[in-house]
Amino acid sequence: MSYMRPSFAKLTDFDTEHTRFASKYSVYLYREGLFPFGPERVHRVGIITGSGGSLIPQAAAAGLDTFITGEGQHWTFFDAEELGLNVLYAGHYATETVGVKALAQHVSKKFDLPWVFLDHPTGL
Repeated sequence: MSYMRPSFAKLTDFDTEHTRFASKYSVYLYREGLFPFGPERVHRVGIITGSGGSLIPQAAAAGLDTFITGEGQHWTFFDAEELGLNVLYAGHYATETVGVKALAQHVSKKFDLPWVFLDHPTGL
């Protein structure tokens, strides 16, 4: 079984009003890899955006069975395997922009401010 096969997951629930090309192009989340080393039935999930792979030991110590982050170093595969943790690497850029958009939307509503998201994916 190959765990590090790049793939894409289509996103269907996103803010089309503030994502400039969302209505013109399909939006896909780059998925770098899934390490299915934890339980099949998930109970506790943790999310760290960006490059959170080095935090796998802390995620396991916190009692998580599944950890979602953007990316991690090669050796994090072995951390996940040894600690019995499901890990999903969903792409550095993809995981960071979700939070930025949510924060912008929240601040916009709270203070009645306009906002725009300038999408510029790096492929990382």
